[in-house]
Amino acid sequence: MALDGIVLANIVHELDTLLVNGRIDKIYQIEKEDILLSIRNNSTSYKLLLTANSNYPRLHLSTLAKNPSLEPPMFCMMLRKHLSGGRILKIEQPHFERIVKLHIEATNELGDKEVKYLIIEIMGRHSNIMLVRPDGILLDSIKHISADKSSVRQVLPNKLYSYPPQQGKLNPLETTKDCFIECIRSKNMPLFKCIYLSYSGLSPLIANEICLSAKVDAELIGNTADENTCLNLYEAFDKVISRVRTNSFDPSLFLNTEELPIDFYSMILDLYSLYTLKHFSSVSELVEGYYYEKNSRFNIAQKTTDIKKLLHTFIDRAVRKKHIQQKALADSQNKDLYKIYGELLTAYSHQVPPQSKSFVTTNYYEEPYDEITIPLDEKLNAIQNAQYYFKLYSKAKRTEIAAAQQLDQIEEDLKYLDSVLLSLDLLETKEDIAQLRAELVAMGYLKKRKGISKKQASKKTLPYLHFKSASGHDIYVGKNNYQNDELTMKFAKATDLWLHIKDGPGSHVIVKLEHNTAVDDLTLEQAASLAAFYSSGRLSSHVPIDYTLRKNVKKIPNAKPGMVIYNHFKTIYVTPVESEVKRLMV
Repeated sequence: MALDGIVLANIVHELDTLLVNGRIDKIYQIEKEDILLSIRNNSTSYKLLLTANSNYPRLHLSTLAKNPSLEPPMFCMMLRKHLSGGRILKIEQPHFERIVKLHIEATNELGDKEVKYLIIEIMGRHSNIMLVRPDGILLDSIKHISADKSSVRQVLPNKLYSYPPQQGKLNPLETTKDCFIECIRSKNMPLFKCIYLSYSGLSPLIANEICLSAKVDAELIGNTADENTCLNLYEAFDKVISRVRTNSFDPSLFLNTEELPIDFYSMILDLYSLYTLKHFSSVSELVEGYYYEKNSRFNIAQKTTDIKKLLHTFIDRAVRKKHIQQKALADSQNKDLYKIYGELLTAYSHQVPPQSKSFVTTNYYEEPYDEITIPLDEKLNAIQNAQYYFKLYSKAKRTEIAAAQQLDQIEEDLKYLDSVLLSLDLLETKEDIAQLRAELVAMGYLKKRKGISKKQASKKTLPYLHFKSASGHDIYVGKNNYQNDELTMKFAKATDLWLHIKDGPGSHVIVKLEHNTAVDDLTLEQAASLAAFYSSGRLSSHVPIDYTLRKNVKKIPNAKPGMVIYNHFKTIYVTPVESEVKRLMV
């Protein structure tokens, strides 16, 4: 769900408690639309993340965001110029909207203290981060909105900043009972819509929760609601808003039966009473935990869009080539018939009449020696027709050999491309992306980018995914084909256990074992689940996983990275569960 005004009020309260009077040490732009402020207050360092990412816009304290060593963009340089060393005076949420305004006092170019406003608007694809002068003039923003993009509100340097249009919504913190009832009864729409379309900062989720708490039908049309219904609705509404006024928040995460997050909120919701409830002492920890992986996957997906498109192009091309070679192989099946035609015409050339269009004779090369009709070119004599069929035979024989070789190569290419496509889901960092690009450059699928050093492009040793079984065994999973090679051929010992999905693309999995130590059943099952989860069988049940000792795995000579053969293996069937996989991660 998107952050609404209530969750944002919870975040603002937490930031106000921890950051007010804090000093801004450093400013980073860790992604195109993400700003990270390093703030020190009361001898404690905090990281404040502000992101205008259109899919997951938010702000909160962070422990997971990392500071890249890249050249800072212009917006980041501008923030450093105006806010470095600044003191946070106040953090507010104007009009209970999804807007947070940081009042920051910093030294200007003349050495005087001056207050500037760092504002983040959390509004889906319209989200933005802006720096505003005391007189309301916009210094700059992380996104520029010109008149051709919006006729309502331009967001450009040197323009006067104004809040987004409120669309006639009221501040729920300032409403009265009479005003609330009037808003409900004046609208010809379901009650839950009457609530969130009348008041700023309220989401459909909390509007439905208010209706449930009031024990009224959320779909009841507002202008048909009786007085008693409206009073019950207001009491439920006021109960929620009173908790906001008194900062009585309870950050909660709602989990399904597989312990995967379904939703979160700053209060316990009866709507999710059937789900498992997990409490958090910090709303920032809750929001970051919920969004971090989603946002990371989104950023990785954005940065690998060109790779994914390229891989699909090569796969489509390989599939077309495969069909062509299969047709050529099918056509070459007539080669033996061409040879028989040639042999018979050579043996009975004296019986073939000149300028004949066909010749009927007995086929002594195949039992039961039936008659066979041989098509002829009437312009050629019998020997010339025989030579023609021998040429067809030789050509078909060569085609059969070449097509079979081509099909083997195409099958190998398709397996490799499928494995690379799968590895896109395992990428976690910019280094992972760079490594995958280097692999595709080395394989000839990508052109080398300018400005990438040989040292960076050839880097092949990044940490594997690391897990620990319930029995304490270390389990490692390769994130791409280079890592699969390194993991299996160099990192693993001969006595370690090796696992891989049967007949499909997937990661190599290694279970570290002491010499002559057998793997226990639970560790085997957990390692197999990891091999299934990090494979093409991720969404399947009863996935077949082959396992054997590492000494039984051999690298295919001259094969692409990650391609191996193995023997003396057994097969176990497992159903991967994401929550179990996350529980094993170190």
